[in-house]
Amino acid sequence: MYHPFGGRAKFGRRGDIDPSVAPDVIADAWLPPFICDAFDVVILDPPYVHINCQMKNHLLRAAAFIAKRRVIWFHTQWIASSGGQTTALERSWLVRVGDSCAVRCLQVFEVKYGAKVKPRPHFNRGPAIKYNRWLAQPERLPFEPLRGLGLVK
Repeated sequence: MYHPFGGRAKFGRRGDIDPSVAPDVIADAWLPPFICDAFDVVILDPPYVHINCQMKNHLLRAAAFIAKRRVIWFHTQWIASSGGQTTALERSWLVRVGDSCAVRCLQVFEVKYGAKVKPRPHFNRGPAIKYNRWLAQPERLPFEPLRGLGLVK
């Protein structure tokens, strides 16, 4: 199990772009440094308040590429599948924890067999567009992948 936003999580292989939270691997959820089907399950719990359609599609595509079976979405915003391309909603729960409050959405997406799509090499709009300048450089982002576990090429 891989948790791309899990620097402070207490479970799974924890990834985070912030080295100060001592993740297992320093990596970005938008551009995971792993090969196809590296993990059985990928858990997405992004720290963003608002998720637009492009952000959701990029995150689901990247997670589905490295997940063999499932992508789990845990957030305050309910999302639809990625247009049926790479994932399909398997089951879901909407949890309300009080009156006049935000909710938590737990959605389990099944990764479609044979529908693997590599994460996009660049971004067109939205907050992730700032990564394009790093993607254009030969040294790319300063990831520290799990080479010893054979999870990267």
